[in-house]
Formats: sequence, C-alpha cells, structure tokens
Amino acid sequence: MEQKQQQQLIPTPMLSEEMPLTPVQSSSITRRNSQKRQSLTGLKFLNELLDDYDHDNYSLSEPVSPKAEHEQPFALILQDELAFEQVGADRISEFQEDEFVKQALAKGMDLREYAHYIESELDIVGQDHEDDYIHQSQAFVDLHGQIKSCDEILETMENLLSIFQNDLGNISAEIQTLQTKSVSMSIQLKNRMTVENHLNCLLEGILVTPQLIRRIYDGEVDDTWLAALADLNSKMHHAKSRQGRHIRALKEVGPELERLRIKSVEKIREFLLTKIKSFRIPNTNVQIMQHSVLLKYKELNQFVMERHSDVATEIRQTYANTLRWYFSNQFEHYALGLERLQYVMGDKYEMLCTDESARKGLFGTTKILHQKANVFAVSNRLDTLRNNDAGLILIHVANEKNMKYPYEALFRSFNLALIDNASSEYLFLIEYFSKIPQPDVEGIQSVFAQIFEPTLKLGLANVKEYADSSYDAIGILLCLRINHQLANELERRRIPTLDKYRDAIHMVLWPRFQVVVDMHIDSVRKAKTRIKPKNVHPHWIARRYGEFASSLLLLHDEQTDVMPRLALLRLETSSLFEVMSKTFPDTKSRLIFLINTFDLVLTLLSDVRTPGVEVENEHWKTVLHQSIALFVEEELDPYFGDLISFIKMVNISGGVSKVSLEHFERASYNFTNSWRQALLAINTSVIQHFSSFKNGTLVLHQVLGQLIVHYTRFNAMLDEKLQQLQALAVTNVNGVTTSTRGWSHQPVGVQTVMVEVKKFRSNFLP
Repeated sequence: MEQKQQQQLIPTPMLSEEMPLTPVQSSSITRRNSQKRQSLTGLKFLNELLDDYDHDNYSLSEPVSPKAEHEQPFALILQDELAFEQVGADRISEFQEDEFVKQALAKGMDLREYAHYIESELDIVGQDHEDDYIHQSQAFVDLHGQIKSCDEILETMENLLSIFQNDLGNISAEIQTLQTKSVSMSIQLKNRMTVENHLNCLLEGILVTPQLIRRIYDGEVDDTWLAALADLNSKMHHAKSRQGRHIRALKEVGPELERLRIKSVEKIREFLLTKIKSFRIPNTNVQIMQHSVLLKYKELNQFVMERHSDVATEIRQTYANTLRWYFSNQFEHYALGLERLQYVMGDKYEMLCTDESARKGLFGTTKILHQKANVFAVSNRLDTLRNNDAGLILIHVANEKNMKYPYEALFRSFNLALIDNASSEYLFLIEYFSKIPQPDVEGIQSVFAQIFEPTLKLGLANVKEYADSSYDAIGILLCLRINHQLANELERRRIPTLDKYRDAIHMVLWPRFQVVVDMHIDSVRKAKTRIKPKNVHPHWIARRYGEFASSLLLLHDEQTDVMPRLALLRLETSSLFEVMSKTFPDTKSRLIFLINTFDLVLTLLSDVRTPGVEVENEHWKTVLHQSIALFVEEELDPYFGDLISFIKMVNISGGVSKVSLEHFERASYNFTNSWRQALLAINTSVIQHFSSFKNGTLVLHQVLGQLIVHYTRFNAMLDEKLQQLQALAVTNVNGVTTSTRGWSHQPVGVQTVMVEVKKFRSNFLP
C-alpha cells in the first residue's frame, strides 16, 4: 500500500516504440521527471547535511560498532540535544526551502527514514530510467544514424559552401577588375567625347556644305539667306580663332570662305543700296522703312562692317546722303508752308510810347502792315508754351480752315518736328551703325551731323530772319521759353546732338529781345517831350506798360532773366508819368492823373503770380499811396482849408494858450456852416474824377478819414483851451469866458461828423 502511494507521488511513465505519446502523456512525463529531479536534489542535500553533522560530532571519538553506527543516527534524531546551530546558516536556509523537506517536516517524519525512503525511490526511478532506455534503445540507434546522416549532409554542405565562398572570392576579384576596366573605359569615353566635341566644333566651323554655297550664291536676300549668312559668319569666326594652328583643313577651306565672303558682301551691298535709294521716292515714310527693312536685316550691315570696311563706309555714306536730302527737302517744304500761315505781330511803329499818328502815310491814311493785334499783352499766346501735348501744325488742315498763327506757334511746330525726327534718327543710327558690343558714339554723331546739317541751318536761318525783322518782344521771349522746353525734352530723351543748335537759337533770340526792349525804353524817353495827356483819366501808355510788364513777368525764368531790363523800363515809365502830370495847370488834376495811371498799372499786374512781381507791385503801390496822400490834402483844402490852417497856426504859435477863444469860435463857425455841403462836394468830385470803383473808394476813404483826423484834433485843442480858461476863472479874474455858451452857434460833435461820413463811404461799393 505504501509502495503504491509512493508510485502515485512519483509516477514513472513507460515509453514504448509501439505507442506514440499523446500531448497529455508528454506533459505528465515532463512533470514526473521534474519531481524526480527535485527528489534527487533534496536527497542529496539531506545526505550532505547528515554527513556534515556526523563528521562534526564523531570525527574525534572512538570508532563504534557497526550496530552502533546503524542505530546511532536515529537515536540522535530523536534526541533533543541535536544542535542545529552547528550547521551553517546558508545550509539551513537551503534545507528549509526544499519542497520535499518542507513536506517531511510538516508531517513530522524522521529525516533519516525519509532519506532512506528517498533513496529507495531513487533506485526505483533509476531502474525505470534504465528500463526506458533499454526499451528505447532502437530509437536511440535510429537517432544516432540520423545524426550521422545529418553530419554527412552538413559536411557536404560545408564543402559546397567552402567552394561557393571560394567562387565568391574569385567573382569579387573579377568584379574589381571589371570596375577598374570600367573606370578606365569611362575616362577613355569622356576623353573621346571631348575630342569628338572639339572635332565636331572644328568640322562644323570649317565645313562648307554645297547647300550653303548654293544659298549664298543663288538665293535671294530674305530670312533664309540671313540664316545662311549667320552660318557663314560663324564659320569664319571659327576659322579666324584657329588661324594660328597648323590645321590642314583650315588651309583648304580658307579660299572657299573668302569667295563666299566676297559674294555675300556683294549681294548685301546691292540689297542695302537699293533699299536706301528707295527713300527718295515721293511720300515714302522713312521711319517705317527703317524698322521694317533695315532693322529687320540689321545683321547684313553688321556683317559688312565686320568683313568689308570699304563697303560698309560706302553704305553708310549713301545712307547719310540720302537722309540728308530727305530731311532737307521735307523740312524746307514744311518751313515754306508754315511761313504762309504766319501773321506778323508788331513792327517798329508799335513801341510802348509810339502813337498811332506815326503810322500815317503820305496822304494821311494809316498803313496796315500786318494783322492788327495787341503786341503788349501775352493773353492766349501763353497757351503755346503751356500746352505741352499740342501736336504739330498740319499745313493742309490750316489752309482749309484759313487759319493764321503767330511766329512762336510756327517756331514750336517746326522745332518739335525737328527734335522728334532727330531723336528717332539718332536712336536708329546708334542701333544700326554701331558695332557690337560697344557703340561708336563719335562716329554716330558725325553721321548725324552730316544728315541734319542743312536742316539745322534751315531752322537757324528762319530764326535769324525772324529775329532781324521782329519787334515783338513777347513773341521773341515766347520762342526763347519754347526753346528751353525743347532743350529739356532732348535732355530727358538723352539726345546730345542738338545742344549746339539750341544754344545757337538762344544766342540769336536773346540779344534781339534785349534790343527790342531797349527800343521800348528809348520810346519812353522820347515821349517825355512830345506826349501830353488830354484828361485826368488813365493814359494808354499806362495800359500798354501794365500789359507789357505783366507779360514779361509771366515769361520770366532763370534762363530768360527779364528783371534788369524791366527795372530800367519801370523807372523810365514812372518818370514819364511824372513829366506828363506836370502838363496839367493845377496840382489836383496832376494828382488825379497820377492816381488813375498808377492804379491801372497795379490792376493789370494783379493777375501775375510769378517770382519778381513783388518788386514791381511794391514800386507802383508806393507812388500810388504818395499821390493819394497829396491828393487828400489838396481835396480838403478848398472846403476845410481854414480849419487846417488854424490847426497848423496853433501848432506853430506854441499851443492853445497863445490863441484866443475868439479864433476858435471863428474856425468852428466856418466849419459848422459848410461841412455838410463840403462832404457832398468832395463825394461828387471823387465820383467824377475816379472811374474805378475800387480806387475811388480808397481815395474817398482816405479823404474822409483825414477830415475826421483834423476835426478831432481841432476839438481836442478847443477842449484844452476851455480847461485853461476855467483854471483862470478860479482865480476870480473878471470878464473871462470859460465855455461856448455865449457863441452864436454850437460846435458840431465829432460823432456827428463820423455818422455823416459813413453815409458817403458806401458810394463806390460795387
């Protein structure tokens, strides 16, 4: 029964070749083998522990009998004196942790009996293993055979792998060899391709194909022929760049390239000269021909300039001569057409102080030498200068509408057409006749000068003719300003070729302008002895001067400084007005004439807003205010002369204390009786003599204001006199009058006079 329990604790399955193991049986066998290993471990540990104990207790004692040896361990186990302290702590820990030992101790079993039990179990297990091994011996034999077969196969595989490794080594060496050869071949290929490229360039550069020869010799000059010319030019460049090398092919192809060059130059010359000569056909638009033909085939001229300088010079000279004739002819016809549209502005009889009577003919009739116009006022003539977008004058349109223009409009139209054509032509010359990449500016300017020389002479001659015969200072000054505008436009376009022409025009017009202004000044000087005003109203010379000065100031700028001449003219004219005023018999009329004249000049200058007008206005305002101040005293004298003389007498005598009260009474009486009638008379006089509302209002205000100043001063003196008399009355002086109660009239108050004056101040308001 005990043995059966032991077998249940440690079952030992029997392996059999006839029966294959199921998964359950395999797991059971695995558990039993693990339990057997644990039992062996526990048994081994227990025996070692007991042997250590026996050795420690009995190694020094006497030998005992076998019976004692057999019985002693069990007795020792049962005794309480068993000292486990002598056993090492690590050994005890291992002992206690063993699973079977724990079970034995838990059941209270004797350790030696348990050890013998375990030994017996081990014997059984060992026997089972031996039986299993004997039973499985054939399987081990088969396994051994299989292992041996596997060893043989693995050995064969090892041999194959060794051979494969050797083959791989040989292949690697061959690959390295091939790689070296490939690099070498790649270098050779690159070198050959480089040589091939150079050789291709050389061959393409010098190879003259039959197609190229036929196209150059037999083809018409068009886009296809132009491409062939470019190919030929490229080949000539290649041949020239390798000229120093000893290449046999170059020596053979050289004569053929030379023949092609000569033939190409010949055809280009014929083509370009034909096109250039076509410019002489009437109504030909040169600019369209330049862009559609010459610039389209610009490479033809570039080839000739590079390959045959003599033919290039001939083409350029032919072009210059043709365009010289073309522009000269066109502008000559245009100038003649413009001349027919001109009406003359001014002559030598239309100076600032020249009277119309000087224009009388032999039989007393007026000689009409030109269309009548105001030569002193710029008026709408200034539009020619301000309207920069105005186009050219079309002669056929102007003739159909029977239109006439002043010279400055014709001058602008001619020169605007000139600079437009010159700008276009200069840019064309730069683009067409310049060698790539750097343009020959000096050579281009030389060709330009040759083309436009007669045209520029024509324009300058027209200006000289006009300047020599013109007495129109405003027109000359307008031409100067237009000339400066066109010069600025040329500078903006960066066209330097007309600078001398613009300077020459300035040198013609500016001296003539100064001469004409000097003639006006001289006419003013001469007028001092022969011109007399007919009435006190503004003289026609004042109107002419105001318009003329306003026009000069409007056209004044840094290049045309008119201020020195205008200052001299202003002084002479102001002096003339003073001389003319002295022809009047009375001072009042003289002052009225000057005031009206100066006011008209200032009125005409009031619309000018240019620099320099302040000096002009300041002069005329000064002389106007001086004349008004003198007129005020002159106007008050007939009506309030006694009052003004009395005030002056009091100031001269040394104060009111020196004047008796009777004198004050007499002066006050005269003023009281006549002041209202005097205001009416003054108002009527101003209305009669000053036709300008603004000027008349100013003069009237000045007169009435000065009257109030005088009368206020008189009242202040009267009050001071009365205060002195009152002071004397305090000292009991008998017979001294201290007030105006005893007068035959009552003095008029200042406020009363001011109220009445205000009624007249609005008479000239518009």
